[in-house]
Amino acid sequence: MTAEAPRIHPHPHPRRRGRRDFIAKTIGGVTEVVERAVYTEEHARRAGLLQRVDARAKLGVFLAAVLVVGLAHTLWIILALYALTLALGLTSRIPADLLLKRVLLGIPLFAGIVALPALLLGHGEALVEIGRLGPLHLVITRASLLGFVIFVSRVAASVTLAALLVVTTRWADLLKALRAMRVPEAFVVVLGMTYRYIFLFLRALENLLLARASRTVGVARDQEARRWVGATIGTLLGKSLRTSNEVYQAMVARGYSGDIRTLSSFQMRDEDWLFTLSSLVLLAVALLIDLSLRWR
Repeated sequence: MTAEAPRIHPHPHPRRRGRRDFIAKTIGGVTEVVERAVYTEEHARRAGLLQRVDARAKLGVFLAAVLVVGLAHTLWIILALYALTLALGLTSRIPADLLLKRVLLGIPLFAGIVALPALLLGHGEALVEIGRLGPLHLVITRASLLGFVIFVSRVAASVTLAALLVVTTRWADLLKALRAMRVPEAFVVVLGMTYRYIFLFLRALENLLLARASRTVGVARDQEARRWVGATIGTLLGKSLRTSNEVYQAMVARGYSGDIRTLSSFQMRDEDWLFTLSSLVLLAVALLIDLSLRWR
């Protein structure tokens, strides 16, 4: 009989290697998602319906639409507004997966988890008896199920409206429209700087991780890894402070006065007024129908 050959593991600590690979993949995935989310101005340059509308008109109409969706209590009205939002996105040459996959698989799912206690602790006619959890009687009623669906539909419609506004409007024009709406200057400046530099610092974090991996032989101990994470956080914090000061000084040196200036100038055309008035009339009719149905 021959002795069984010893097993040779490709890595002395497979769990640690899996944890390190998981961190690297997570950083790479987050960077890829943020890169796609930040650099979406190619959609705003397309010759679509909403891309041709003035940024101020779009911002006002979309804010009114979010308000109507939040005030509506009739499910079919919320779903109709949501369907109209998707139709506007398709006519603006926005990919369907951008408005469906990223929105419906994200925020509404989280909203559903948040609203889950209200669904399971309903009162009235019981549809599904789940049981008891200590002193709590878990039951799904008709009213709680309807409220749950309405809440998730509101979140889906509101997030889709916000996503459609961002991807069909150039970021500089959107900031300029916010200033035209009398949004405080400090808020607009901070929002613009955050949007522009969040990807830069994530890329810097990815480079630090790559440099760490290229200079590491074997598996680092947990204490050493924690020390490196703390040092990396401190490095990024210091770099962000230095970058913010340098960028602000460069902006002031080039004549920055607090207002957002772009090469394009805002000018309301007849098409913009038509879009604004027709949208506001449609939203007002939807809100009146919802109120009339609730008063019955």
